[in-house]
Amino acid sequence: MNEVKKGRRARSRATRKAIIAAAHIEFADHGFHGATIAAIAKRAAVAPQTIYFVFNTKANLISAVIDSAVMGADDDPLPPQAQPWWHTMLEEPDAVRSLQLFVRGAGPAFARASTIGEVLAAAARTDDEVKKTFEHHENLRREAFGQVLDSLATKGNLRSDISRNQLLDVFLVVYSDATYHVLTTEMGWPHEQVMDWLCTDLPPLLLVPMEKASRQ
Repeated sequence: MNEVKKGRRARSRATRKAIIAAAHIEFADHGFHGATIAAIAKRAAVAPQTIYFVFNTKANLISAVIDSAVMGADDDPLPPQAQPWWHTMLEEPDAVRSLQLFVRGAGPAFARASTIGEVLAAAARTDDEVKKTFEHHENLRREAFGQVLDSLATKGNLRSDISRNQLLDVFLVVYSDATYHVLTTEMGWPHEQVMDWLCTDLPPLLLVPMEKASRQ
């Protein structure tokens, strides 16, 4: 690749990054419908047409904002399953410790994405296009949490008194954008307090205590 093409790609990445950062702020401050492309463009120092050229629709833009928040804003963002902490979690033989590694590993993504996730969920109630975007991201989250649950099952003490789907539902509800957002934004809990609570109270909801498991 010649230097001209490298420069163009670098500028394109920088423009995309600036638009996503600006959109994150506008969506968080004004909601999906309240945030305008014009305001996002002004904040990102680009023309509104540039945003439409890069993302096509506002729904695609908020989807990109969530992807960026979940994976992080590094030059080489990675999905959770490709992060080092995910592999450490899978390799941990103790189910409780493994679940706690997941909680803390995913914590920064929730800190970055929970507000935008709530914006998307609210808009999905009244907009069919946004609903499809919301369902796409929820399906990704359900798939990832299901992988964690299946990994815990191999460690020997997943609860068996309710079905896997019900356990997954509990997991998704307790460790969700909505729960994180309410605790941190509305109730003022610091991030680490939320992580500590989840690490303490989530295992009994999903796992049989080891002493009980050994008697079964």
